[in-house]
Amino acid sequence: MGIAFRMWTRSDFPQWSLPALEAAKCAELQGVEAFERMHLSLFRAFFEEGLNIGQPAEVIEVARRAGLDMEQFLKDYEHGSQRNRILEEHKQAVSQYGVRAIPTVVIGEGPPIVGAVPLEEYEQLLMRLLR
Repeated sequence: MGIAFRMWTRSDFPQWSLPALEAAKCAELQGVEAFERMHLSLFRAFFEEGLNIGQPAEVIEVARRAGLDMEQFLKDYEHGSQRNRILEEHKQAVSQYGVRAIPTVVIGEGPPIVGAVPLEEYEQLLMRLLR
């Protein structure tokens, strides 16, 4: 169940991901399965379909397609119920783990992996941690 990357073809490349991050957290309020559907849907929307996940209207359409309870989702999303949670998690990622770029993957006590890297780099880190 992978993601097929497609080059961005629109003129409005997202300038931030806060609308998508908030949407994922709002989906999580509907349960783990809803979050997982939304999370994967957002990745596919951006990387495969070229949707601008920095635009709330496009994010709302992704939520619809992910099969969320839209009445509850819109209530949470439009009122910004998860914004402070997102901002606090960001602050923690920066202060506790030194995250400065996306993606950054932190596994255990090992050094963070920054940027898009080959699968082998993750495997090497995991092998070092398992020793």
